[in-house]
Amino acid sequence: MARGGGRPVSVLAIDTATRRRLVVVRAGRRGELLAARTGGTAALPWLDRAMAELGVSGLDAVVVVTGPGSYTGLRAGMAAGLGLAHALGIPLHGVSSLEVTARAAPDGESETVALVEAGRGGAYAGRFARRGGGLEMLGEARRVSLATVAVGDPPPISLDSLELPGIRLGDPVAALAASVPSALGRPPLELAGLSATYLD
Repeated sequence: MARGGGRPVSVLAIDTATRRRLVVVRAGRRGELLAARTGGTAALPWLDRAMAELGVSGLDAVVVVTGPGSYTGLRAGMAAGLGLAHALGIPLHGVSSLEVTARAAPDGESETVALVEAGRGGAYAGRFARRGGGLEMLGEARRVSLATVAVGDPPPISLDSLELPGIRLGDPVAALAASVPSALGRPPLELAGLSATYLD
C-alpha cells in the first residue's frame, strides 16, 4: 500500500512495556524494518532522542504497545505516541506487549506462549495460536510466578531476559516491526481517554 504519489506507508512503533527494554522502530505497512533505536532506561529523554534520530516527517501512523507491562514505561511510551499522533494529525494504533512477544516465535509454530517481564519474579503470560496468517490469543492474559511456569515443547518465548531455564529469547526490534501490520488492521485508538493495560 502506498500514499499519494506512490510513497510507501511509513509507521513509527514504540515499545516501552518493561523497565529494561525501550524500542522504537520505523517500519513499512507490511512490517518491513526501515530503521530502529534501542535503549535501556530513562524513557522520556531517550524517547525524544530516538524519535528525532529516526525522523517523524512523512509518517502515516503511530503504533504504541499498550501493555501489560511497567506502569511508568507504558505511560511514557503512550504519551510520546499520543503527542506525536496529535501533532502530525495521523492515527494512533495499539498492540499488546504479549502479541509483540509472540511475533518473535518462528512462523511454523502453531501455538506459542509469550512472557513479558512483570518484576518481583513474575511475568505476564499469554498463549497464542497462528490462524490464517495471524495470531489469535487463547484465553486471557495473566500474571504468573516464574517459579510456576512449565517449559514445554516448544518452550515459552520472551523479549526480556527472564530467570527461567530453557526459555527462548526473541529479537525485540524484529518483533515490534512484525507487529505493525496487525496493529494497522485494527481501528485507531481514541486519542481522548487513552489508557494502558495493567494486570495484577
